[in-house]
Order: sequence, then structure tokens, then C-alpha cells
Amino acid sequence: MDKKKYRMKEFAAEHSLTLGNHCCYGEYGGYRVHIRYRAMGNPACLITVVTDTKGRNEALEKYLEKNKKQLKLTAYGVVGIGLMVSPQLYTNIFRQIGEILDKIIAYLKKNNFPGADHCPYCGTPLDGGCVDMLESDIPFRAHEACFNRAYAAAKQREADEEAMPANRLAGMGGAFCGALVGAALFVVLFFWWNFAALGAAVSVFLGGWLYGKFGGKNTLFKVIGVALLTLAVMLLTFFGCLWAQAAIEGQGLSYIAEGLSQGGEYLQNFLLNFIFIFVFDLIGTSYAVFSFLRDRKKISANMRRL
Repeated sequence: MDKKKYRMKEFAAEHSLTLGNHCCYGEYGGYRVHIRYRAMGNPACLITVVTDTKGRNEALEKYLEKNKKQLKLTAYGVVGIGLMVSPQLYTNIFRQIGEILDKIIAYLKKNNFPGADHCPYCGTPLDGGCVDMLESDIPFRAHEACFNRAYAAAKQREADEEAMPANRLAGMGGAFCGALVGAALFVVLFFWWNFAALGAAVSVFLGGWLYGKFGGKNTLFKVIGVALLTLAVMLLTFFGCLWAQAAIEGQGLSYIAEGLSQGGEYLQNFLLNFIFIFVFDLIGTSYAVFSFLRDRKKISANMRRL
């Protein structure tokens, strides 16, 4: 087959897989697989192999880590019902996907991981009471009783997470610590380089991370709170730096007003810092919104019978 025309369509046809929206899936080498590829996706390529991994998660993770270079992996994950790998591929995409699948499946067979004829939840043969289902958009077959238990467990975990306290005060304490680190960087950059707004980027990302580490829950309050706190601390730090600069020159606020009115480099630096404080805060907040929306997606909502 012509390499130039060996795309997802040809790959799926060769291996009797079903084509979907930017994906193909079915049985490959005795295992249920799902391949998603979209050149502009993040990640561009995601390969899933369904199998019962319970009790051998660490061994499988060690295999993937050891062979990460050979399999061209940028990321991988192992869960109870299978593994997911994200290879970075540039040419002959689906020929390389086939090679990667062959290597992974060879390892699974050698180590007696259950195939498509076994339930990925319990690892026993699918000899009756089965159901075709989807979990996280991955189609496979499982025992109906196992599916019901997994669905009930997912609903319970979601209910437990929903009932957890928001810990807003503790979370904002963490965000404030992140903002202080950003403020310290802002001061250093201001007197060393004039452009100091990078401190806002550090503040919003570190503040969001520390919000969670201090026990704060990923809610809309976190997104808004970290954004506003970062903005407030950065603007106060900025104007504090301007005042300190004026004091060093032996003058007061009139030095700032005069510099702004005269234009030139002083005004340019002022505008760059002022504008980019908002820009970096907005970029960090956009990421926080994405994280918030992602965490709101319920696992149970993506579990259903076909």
C-alpha cells in the first residue's frame, strides 16, 4: 500500500477496525483498542488498550517508562481497565501506530494480560451476562454486573467529592503565598530589567496550584479568587516599585507624573508592565477555567451501555 495514502481510513480497513470521528476502534491482536488522532489535537495521538491491569499497574508502568523512547511516548497512563499512551509522531503516522500497538500487545500477551474475550473489570472470561458499553468514549464489552458496580462506584466518588468542604480560606492562603512569590520576582525584574510583568504569570499559575495544595476545592470561586488576588497584588507591587524608584531619585509622586507626561522610555515601560500584568493574568485564568471545566466532567456521565 502506498505510504502516502496510508491514513486512518486505510489503517482501519487493514485491521478491520470501525471508523469514528477522528478515531478508529475494535479488536487488534486479540485486544480491544481505540486510536484517536487529530493533528491539531492535544494530544495529537492517543492510543488506548483495554485490559484488566489490577495488581500489575506498576509493572506495566515500568515497562512503558523503560521503553518510552522506543515507543516514542510523551505521556502514558495505566488505570484498572487498561492503558493509554500518547506517542509523538510526525511521519508515516499510522504505520508507526501499528508498530507501537504491536510492541505493547506483544508485552501484554507475554505477561498474560486478559484480552478482548475477558471482562476488563474483573479479568474473567465473558461467558454470559455481557454488555457493550462506553467509558470515556472508549467502547468495549464487560459483564453487566461489573458495569453496574463500576457505575455505582463512580457515582459514589462524585457524590463524596461534591460533599467535600470548599476550604476557601485555606485555598486563598495558598493563592496569597503564590502571589507573594510572583511579587518578589516582579520587584527583582523591575529594577533589573524594567519589564517585570512575568511576575504576574508566576503568581497566577503558582497561586492556582497552591490553592489546591492548601486544601482548596477546584471551584469557580478558586478561578475568580486567584485571578483577582493576582491582579491586586501585582498592581500594588507595580505601583510600589514606581514609588521606590522615585524615592531612589530623591523625589516623590511628582516624579512618576512627570515621567508619564513626558512620554519616552518611562511611559513605554509603564504601559508594557501595566498591560502585560492583565495579559498574563488572563492567560493563567484561561488555563484555570479549562481545568475547572475539565474537572466538572463526571466520569459517570461518560459511562453508558451501547
